[in-house]
Amino acid sequence: MVDRDGPLETIRWLQDIGEELAILEGPGFEGAREDNINYLPICPFGSEITEFLEIYKSPTQFDDVINKMYELKKDSDNPWDYPALIHVLGILQHSYSRKRAELAGAEIYNLGSKSQSGNLVKYNEEAIKKTGMTKEEVRKVLDKAFYVYKIEYPEKE
Repeated sequence: MVDRDGPLETIRWLQDIGEELAILEGPGFEGAREDNINYLPICPFGSEITEFLEIYKSPTQFDDVINKMYELKKDSDNPWDYPALIHVLGILQHSYSRKRAELAGAEIYNLGSKSQSGNLVKYNEEAIKKTGMTKEEVRKVLDKAFYVYKIEYPEKE
């Protein structure tokens, strides 16, 4: 799809899938919670990504999509709304989680993510700052998780 339609359309396609799945699932949060921290102790799509990479290695198209997503984040006025991206299916996961939170009347911020092997960790520095947390606090949660989100409920006027 990246070769045919480009990285941006691939991102939109993955986001649309995530949001549609969230609508089917309904409002809420998956994974575990500690107060307003939501984390996923199991890596979504972890075995699929591992198996794919063992067979096909890491296609350059994955890098194209990830690089495009980070370019969009860099150019955004709201970089805290983007995922701490580890792999392309993280785009789908992030869209799914954000939409379910939205349906529940909340906002979530992806503070950090860890690869299924545990050897790659990414932080969303802007989201960490916006939520008033520290990188160390996020790292501690990532010791037992693959995705870490902060849940916030907007003030109603």
